[in-house]
Amino acid sequence: MKVHRVKIKLISLLIFGSFSLPLISQVQRRIIVEEIPQHKIRHFIRTRSIDKMPDFSSIHASWGKNADQSEFNLIEKVFYLDYPVSETWDFYRHSNSLNMWNGKSVRFGLLLSKCTNSAINIRNSSFHEIDTGDIYFLNLKVLKGLFNIEVAFEIIKIDKWQRILEFSYIDNNKSLGKQSIQFFDDGAGRTKIIHRSYFKSNSFIRDKIFYPHFHKKFIREFHRNMARLIESRRLPFIIMS
Repeated sequence: MKVHRVKIKLISLLIFGSFSLPLISQVQRRIIVEEIPQHKIRHFIRTRSIDKMPDFSSIHASWGKNADQSEFNLIEKVFYLDYPVSETWDFYRHSNSLNMWNGKSVRFGLLLSKCTNSAINIRNSSFHEIDTGDIYFLNLKVLKGLFNIEVAFEIIKIDKWQRILEFSYIDNNKSLGKQSIQFFDDGAGRTKIIHRSYFKSNSFIRDKIFYPHFHKKFIREFHRNMARLIESRRLPFIIMS
């Protein structure tokens, strides 16, 4: 009888000890496509079977370590915040990322974390600080919503010493490349922000006409949105072309 009890305990340990944790993580990482508000993002995820992936680390950024910047188109915009660079950097670095990419033209759809292999949408989470390995799915409204474009990118670099945030479009996105945001002390307690976008696609018209026009609008909205999130500090916000 004792032998049988030992066998039963061993079998129970193997079943529940070995498989209980993966089952828990599976629930946490599951993408509930129906809860994503935007049709374009739902379609993007389903057609690429992202919701079927057992491990989100199989999603790759399009910008590799050996990427040649000269092969990409470049847009550079400069913004200023009338606030010390250390505090501006801390605000961008530690803000709620679910609000950072939520404006009139840019709407948050879904976040995947490679670090925790989990899915986060705006309905089941109230706060998430950006981290490398985060993958964001956004919906871009063009011509006041007449057209909608889905965008997916991964946070690939957070450099606290040089104050740089970088994110890259993932593979299978319409555009490939990366965006880099760097913060500088502009003197007299003011911050200079340089936002560089490196991009290319398989369409000459998209790269030379549509992307530059709408992308400038989207990044202006992004930084204006960040300024609004610092609204309680009443910061003057200036945009330079």
